[in-house]
Amino acid sequence: MPTLQSRIPPFRRYIEPFAGSACLFFRLRPTLAILSDLNSELIATYRAIKRRPLPVFECFNEMPTHAEFYYSLRNADPAGMSHEARAARFLYLNRYCFNGVYRTNRQGRFNVPRGVKTGRPPSAADLMACSCCLAGATLLSGDFYRVILRAKAADFVYLDPPYPSSSRPTHGEYGYGTFAASDLPRLLDGLRILDSVGAKFLLSYIDFPDVARLFRRWRVERVLTLKHVSGFARHRSAISELLVSNYRRPRG
Repeated sequence: MPTLQSRIPPFRRYIEPFAGSACLFFRLRPTLAILSDLNSELIATYRAIKRRPLPVFECFNEMPTHAEFYYSLRNADPAGMSHEARAARFLYLNRYCFNGVYRTNRQGRFNVPRGVKTGRPPSAADLMACSCCLAGATLLSGDFYRVILRAKAADFVYLDPPYPSSSRPTHGEYGYGTFAASDLPRLLDGLRILDSVGAKFLLSYIDFPDVARLFRRWRVERVLTLKHVSGFARHRSAISELLVSNYRRPRG
């Protein structure tokens, strides 16, 4: 996070097409933003927290933590729930599933088993703080390219797409249909569009062989970062990432 923060330029509006946890957004707390993600359940959760954080917390807080309830809730269809209950379900499954992993089957149903070691559940104050941060954010669900087309001069766009994985197409990590290596040409085209309209962008991407040359028309840095999401702690190690930008690194 400090590495990213030191590279943030002045901007009018913040845009994140691969929002995920939106941790950079929540750290920066911009007054105007567009957050988008292909995961419609995630965006529905953000929308509910933005509008009614306390009812979401109340729904979440009423849910028992035993395994029987976990699997019952996991198998429930969120489409038939209220906005608040649907958001509480997403938070609950994310908190109590194995390792906080998001994975679906080919029908789009969440299928991660219950975890044993889980983190602290969110408090009412946590959700209230998130709601305040989201007050000026437009929340969208869909393909990253459509969000890029919304960018204008003086916008700052942070892109952190899922990295290539040989297991993701088989096991549904992040959901089926998520960003893959085959989407790189569209991503490159999107970066050119951002350049042409005067928007500034920062891209985080894995440092695979021959990938850096794809971005050679812009500024490319290599940084080491820890890989936090892995099934086993021994597999969480430092990896090399690329930071690609179309502006000079701010001083100070």
